[in-house]
Amino acid sequence: MDAPTAVSWGPNRIDCFALGTDGAIWHKWWDGAAWLGWESLGGNFLAAPAVASWGPNRLDLFARGRDNALWYKWVDFSVAHGHAGTWSGWHSLGGVIDDGPAAVSPRPGQVDCFVRGMNNSLFHRSLAGLM
Repeated sequence: MDAPTAVSWGPNRIDCFALGTDGAIWHKWWDGAAWLGWESLGGNFLAAPAVASWGPNRLDLFARGRDNALWYKWVDFSVAHGHAGTWSGWHSLGGVIDDGPAAVSPRPGQVDCFVRGMNNSLFHRSLAGLM
């Protein structure tokens, strides 16, 4: 696995993600009592993912695909089915990026992602209105 990234969306909850040797993103989580997982979130990626949480029960995950585009997936655990929640499919946000992304949430309902392009410029993508 590649370097992990982690985030917390609520008390006693930690979600950890890593790029597996199979190119998929893998997810493991702490539920306050024990570590659960690993579960494969699929995909075909080149670099470690980035994750952000803009509020309780919500995770937004980004990764650099083998096509060098930025890919995005999310989950809302308030409508979860089981411990892992029900994840969206992977959605391409396009672009031609040269490295793994970074993600942060400046306020509820918004997540911002930063990536380096092939020309070494920094690019920013904001996803707002995610309530």
